Amino acid sequence: MFETKRTEHHRRSISNIRMWFLTIAAALVATVAAPHTARAETAETGRTVDVGETGYDTKRLVMASACPHACPWGELGEFVQEAMDDEGYEIILCRNCNRAEGPRIVAKAAHPPELIDGDIEHGTLERVDAPIDFGVTEANMFRWAYNGQYIYAKDGPYPNLRLIARIEDPTYLLVAAKAELGIESLAEIRERKLPVRILADFQPSTIPVLEHYGLDKESLASWGGELAEPNNVTGETPFDVIISSLASPANNPESDFWTILASTHDLDFLDLPEELLEEMANEELGMQRVTARWGVLRGVDRAIETVGRSGEVIMAREDMPDEIAYTLASAIDHNRDELKWFVRPYSIDPNTVWDGKGVPLHPGAESYYREMEYMD
Repeated sequence: MFETKRTEHHRRSISNIRMWFLTIAAALVATVAAPHTARAETAETGRTVDVGETGYDTKRLVMASACPHACPWGELGEFVQEAMDDEGYEIILCRNCNRAEGPRIVAKAAHPPELIDGDIEHGTLERVDAPIDFGVTEANMFRWAYNGQYIYAKDGPYPNLRLIARIEDPTYLLVAAKAELGIESLAEIRERKLPVRILADFQPSTIPVLEHYGLDKESLASWGGELAEPNNVTGETPFDVIISSLASPANNPESDFWTILASTHDLDFLDLPEELLEEMANEELGMQRVTARWGVLRGVDRAIETVGRSGEVIMAREDMPDEIAYTLASAIDHNRDELKWFVRPYSIDPNTVWDGKGVPLHPGAESYYREMEYMD
């Protein structure tokens, strides 16, 4: 009888504990879900947000940035936002002032463009309504915009752009083919008229490879092949060959197709000829000779001699007051230890942080770097 009562008491205790746990769990779910639901109900995808008064006189600056989902310029926008908060500045991020538009928008002090589907896919649901004060972009694009080259040849140059800080961020030019394809060189594709699907990012630093091997859309299509961009790649995305100068083990949207495809397929990484690498290693393209070391990606089973690029830049216009440019350079430098904790392992090198590769350094930023003795 005693054992029966004790067993019954034990069962009731367990039942009470379960009820208590479910009640608490339900309350927690309601607490967490309520704000999310409310936000989902009030958030209007594609809306334009009035952010109030901004500009150099307000300590509220609008920065050309990018998406919140690990986009490099989005990450660096957040980094600058946090660094400048300690200096009493509010940095408002334009999350769709990205791609090739960033330097244009900064140079023109323009308002952000309208949102497009690609912005929304990567988590940018709103557009700010304010002129852009400064921004972040890729170092080569920054120089091309200043000089009116490549993608800016029709609308550039933008001579009022100025460098605030260069942040290192290396990627490699790599070429890989599915192991089952059994090729040792890209030359075999044209020689044998292989009906392959090539994923290429069409960067100015990738196009020379396609041109060297005569791999254009028309030729590939004539023998049943295809040349496509690596957009929204999954492990099921059809492909045979990858050619990209954005190779990296990091999982930002621009590079994650490398980690996705290398981890879900057996790839053979192909060598490029010495003469092509020498031709591509030049300041205009912003590429240099580098070695992709063993294991940088799954399937890289040796050191591969190739070319690479490194650099994102915080950019401004020449009309930015020296005091603000100085504060920006100082805040970025003093918070540089935080850079290693982002999706991409950024870094600042005192020997290059001030180097615009031909684009002038803002005088305010220059004052800071000379004060720190980073410059001669």
